[in-house]
Amino acid sequence: MRKISPEERRVMRRSYAEKIMETVRTKGFITLTIQDLARLMGISRASLYNFFASKEDIILEVTEIYIEYLKKSNDFISNPRYPYSQRLPSVFEQAAFSAVYASEIYLNELKITCPSLYERKLELSNERISALHAFYENGMIDGDFNLLNPALIVAQDDAALGKILNSSFLSDENMPLEDSMYGYYKIMKHRTFASASLKATKDPYIDKVVATIVGQLTKDHSAELQKNS
Repeated sequence: MRKISPEERRVMRRSYAEKIMETVRTKGFITLTIQDLARLMGISRASLYNFFASKEDIILEVTEIYIEYLKKSNDFISNPRYPYSQRLPSVFEQAAFSAVYASEIYLNELKITCPSLYERKLELSNERISALHAFYENGMIDGDFNLLNPALIVAQDDAALGKILNSSFLSDENMPLEDSMYGYYKIMKHRTFASASLKATKDPYIDKVVATIVGQLTKDHSAELQKNS
């Protein structure tokens, strides 16, 4: 096997870890063997050890994906250099991905097997809540947002998107994933912005966010179907 540069190895580690995220979020990882993980990644067990030292190392990489995403999105949502109309789609994206990938089974197993990683994840999740509260509070102070309770806003989004993305809701309502994403963002937008600040035109930033969410979840679902076929 040719020698892999550190940067290429880092990229490939991330790519392989992303391939198991759907299984980890829906079924957990405690019962998965190294052979199971290699199969999910589409590589041999021997090849897996070229990128990961152990099963714990794989879960570390998966968790780092979550942590890095939360750090990046928290920083953007908290940055006053960007208008609220540009940051609200990121609030929506963050809530959607948190609802999907921070699943109860994954977090419970992480708490049991890797308590230090769990604490890091929990710390970033708490920072997410604080950043969102500040985002809404500042928007209200600036007069752009309706006067609503930030804690209730965050709880509503997490609960609603959790149901939309983690239950039979879409199939029960015969609603395409893309339509549900645009529909809930419209609710967020009209709930959040005061009438004077609400723009009638379509928010250009939401198209990329919805495409990212739909593309990722559709890819994950297709991969799971292929694995089980």
